[in-house]
Amino acid sequence: MQETQTKLSLSVTPVNANAPLPQNPAIPLGLIAPYHQQAKDINHMLQNQMTRELYGQLRSLEERAIFCVRVKDKVIEDMKKQCGEMEIRRRKALAEAEFWRKMTNEKTDLCRDLAGRLIEMKKRERATRRLGEREMAEKAESSTGDNGDDVVDTARTRLCKRRRL
Repeated sequence: MQETQTKLSLSVTPVNANAPLPQNPAIPLGLIAPYHQQAKDINHMLQNQMTRELYGQLRSLEERAIFCVRVKDKVIEDMKKQCGEMEIRRRKALAEAEFWRKMTNEKTDLCRDLAGRLIEMKKRERATRRLGEREMAEKAESSTGDNGDDVVDTARTRLCKRRRL
């Protein structure tokens, strides 16, 4: 405070017009005191106004931050929910894939078993057919002509003979 008072003091001594002005002119304290108070009041008012503006900006930023945090929390909650749903769908898909894999393996085994049985049956049928054809051919050769009257038997006999040859 004393520095400001000494700086603003005015001297009442006559000043030479050609003389250089002093660095710190002397002003009587009584004349400048109201201006000091006004300067302080203005500074205080400006500081209060800046404080209010900054407080308003801070408040709006806080509101925006709170809004953003709420939105972020909601998005995280939604993502967790979707993640849980996706996990359930993934598990169902894996279970279904495992089911179909087992079913495919079972059906493949069944088809192989049936194919093996079919091959065995065809082999037996061929063997039986060959035996039957041989017996027919032998009967046809050894017949005394009774079989010759039947046209169907004659054709079979010829077929059997051709196959044998």
